[in-house]
Amino acid sequence: MFKLYPKLAVHNIKSSYRVTVPYLLSGSGIIMMYYMLFALTMGTRGSKFYGVTSSGAALELGTYVIAIFGAIFLFYTNSFLMKRRKKELGLYNILGMEKRHIAGVILTETFMTAAVCLIMGIGFGVIFSKVFFLILEQLLGMPGLIPFVIPISGIRNTIILFACIFLATALYNILQVRLSKPIELLHGGETGEKEPKAHWLLAIIGAGLLGAGYYMAVTIEDPVAALTMFFVAVILVILGTYLLFMVGITAMLKLLKKNKGFYYKTRHFTTVSGMLYRMKQNAAGLASICILFTCLLVTVSTTFSLYTGTEDMVRSRCARDINVSFTGVLQDEFDSVKAKAEETAAAHSAQMDDVLTYRAWDLGAIRQGDGFEFRNETAYGTVYAFFTIFALDDYNAFAKTDYTLDSGKVLLCDPGNKFDSETVSVFGRTYQVEKIDMPYTDSKFSNYDNIENYGLVINDPELIVDGRLQNPGEGISSDEPWVDPSYFLYFDIAGHDPEKIVSVYDELLGWVMDTSKSWECLGTNGWGLSYYCRNIVSEREDATGLFGGIFFLGLFMGAMFLMGTVLIIYYKQVSEGYEDAKRFDIMQKVGMSHQEVKRSIHSQVLMVFFLPLLMALIHLCFAFPMLQKILMLMEMVNFNLIIMSMAGCVLVFSMFYLVIYLLTARTYYRIVESTN
Repeated sequence: MFKLYPKLAVHNIKSSYRVTVPYLLSGSGIIMMYYMLFALTMGTRGSKFYGVTSSGAALELGTYVIAIFGAIFLFYTNSFLMKRRKKELGLYNILGMEKRHIAGVILTETFMTAAVCLIMGIGFGVIFSKVFFLILEQLLGMPGLIPFVIPISGIRNTIILFACIFLATALYNILQVRLSKPIELLHGGETGEKEPKAHWLLAIIGAGLLGAGYYMAVTIEDPVAALTMFFVAVILVILGTYLLFMVGITAMLKLLKKNKGFYYKTRHFTTVSGMLYRMKQNAAGLASICILFTCLLVTVSTTFSLYTGTEDMVRSRCARDINVSFTGVLQDEFDSVKAKAEETAAAHSAQMDDVLTYRAWDLGAIRQGDGFEFRNETAYGTVYAFFTIFALDDYNAFAKTDYTLDSGKVLLCDPGNKFDSETVSVFGRTYQVEKIDMPYTDSKFSNYDNIENYGLVINDPELIVDGRLQNPGEGISSDEPWVDPSYFLYFDIAGHDPEKIVSVYDELLGWVMDTSKSWECLGTNGWGLSYYCRNIVSEREDATGLFGGIFFLGLFMGAMFLMGTVLIIYYKQVSEGYEDAKRFDIMQKVGMSHQEVKRSIHSQVLMVFFLPLLMALIHLCFAFPMLQKILMLMEMVNFNLIIMSMAGCVLVFSMFYLVIYLLTARTYYRIVESTN
C-alpha cells in the first residue's frame, strides 16, 4: 500500500493542475522572497555604509512579516485545494481505502509539493538574489557596497520555516478528512449554500465599524496618536469591510432580483441567482481581495512617498552642507567656532559659501486662536507651530535690515499665510503684528500644510534680559524662568564636493568635542552645554539607507499582497467556474447560446469584480489624512509629493487589477465551456 502513495499523489497533482500549478508557483514565490530578503539582510550586515543599521533593521523586519504572511497565505490557498480535492478523497474512502491510507496520500502529496516549492523557491532565490542586491544598492544610492552572499543559515532557516508550514497544512487536511463522513467528502466540493438573509443588524454594525475607522483616520490631529491608533483603525475597517460585503452585496442582489426589468434577462438572472446562493463564500473572497489590495496601495504608496521625498527630508534637517548649533555657550566661544570653521575650510582647500550665522530661540508652540503657548519639547496639538525667535538687533544684523520696533509690536514671517490677525498673543502678552519676508532659506520656513512655521522678531526689554528669553510660557518645563539662546552656523562648501564636506566636518567636529570641555557654560534650565553638528553627506546617506531599505521592503510586501490578490481572484473564478458549469450546461440545453453564456459570465464578473477595487480606493482616501500625519513623524511634509506618489501607485496597480480581471474572466469561461 505504501508503494501506491507516490503514484496516487503524482496522479492527483497532475489531474488538478489548474489549482495545483498556481499553488506551487505562489508557494515557490513566497519562499524565494523570504530567502532573498534574508540574504539581503545578511549582506547589509557585511557592509559598512553609513545607513547600514537603518536599512538592515528594515530588511530584517521584512523577513518576519513575510514569514507571517506566508503562513496565512499558504493556509488560505490550501483551503481552495481541499475543496476541489474532497470529491476524489471521498471516492477513495468509498472504494475501500481507510482514512489512515488517505492521510498517507495527503502526506506524500504535501512532501512532494513542499519539495518542489523549496527547490524552486531557494533555487530561483539564489539565482535572482544578485539582481535584487543590485536593485537595493541602486535604491540606497551606494553601488558596490553590499557584498553578494549565499548564506547557509538563510537556506537552513527557509527550509525549516516552510517545512513546518507545509506540515501544518497537511495535518489540517488530514484532520478534515478524519472528521468527515465519506458522503460528505464525496459532495464536499459541490455543497451549496442557502439563500442568505439580509441581516440589517450586521449591516448597521458593519457600517458603524467602518465609520469609526474612517472617523479616527480623518479626525486625529496628533501624529504620535495617529501612529499608535493606526492599527486600531485598520482592524475596525477590516471588520467593517467584511460585514458590509456579506450583508451589503446580499441586499444589493435582492434588490436587483426584485427589479423584474433587470432580473428577467438572459445575462442577468443566472448571474444574480447564482451569486445570491453563494453569497457567503463570495463575500469573504471579495472582502479579502479588497483588504489585500488596500494593503498593497497603502504599503507601496507610503514607502514610495518616503523614498521620493528623501531629499526634502534631508534638507529639512540640513539647511547647508555643514550645520552647527550651540546652546548654553557665550558669544565669544561661538565666535571661536566660526574662526575654526574658516581655518579648517582653508586647510582642506575648501571655500565656505552661503554662510548663515545668527542667534535665536527655536521653540515649538500650540496654537490657541490668535495666540500660542510655547513648549521646549516636540508637542502636537490641534495646530502645531514652529517658531524661530529673534531679538531685533540680532535680526537686523542677520538680515542686514534696519527695522525699528516699540515694545508693543512684533515682526512676523508667515510664509504659509496661516495667521491673519492684526494682533498675536505670545509670552502672556498681546502685540501688534507687522508681517515681513525673511531672507532665510532653511526649510523650516517652507510653506507646508501640516505645520505652521513662523519667524518672530521682538524688541521687548522685559522679555530679553542678559541674552536670555524670559518667561517663555507655561509649556516650558524648566527650573528657571528663562531660556538660553542658540547660536547657529550653517555654510556650504563651494562645489558641494562630498569628500571636502566630510573632511571639513570631521575636523571641525573633533575640535568642538575637545575644546568645548574647557568652555564656560551658562548651564541654565538644567540643559547646560549642548550642541549638534550635521553634514549633508552623512544625513543623505543615512536617510537614503533607511528609506531606500523601507521602499525595497515595501516593494516586497506589495509583491506579496499582489500575489495574494491574484491568487484569491484566480481560485475564486476557478472554483465558481466548476460550480457554475452544470448550471450553464442546463441553460444551454434549454436554448442559451454560447454567446449568451459569455455575456452572462462577464455580467457576473463585472457586477462584483470591481467592488473590491472601488472600496479599496475609498479606504485609501480616508486613510490618507492619518498616513500623512504618520509621514510627518519622519519629517516627510511635502503634501504635493505625497499626493503625486500615491496617485501614481493607484494608477499603476489599478491597471494591474484590470489585467487580472481580463485574464480570470477568460479562465472562468474556458472552464465552463470545457466542462460542458
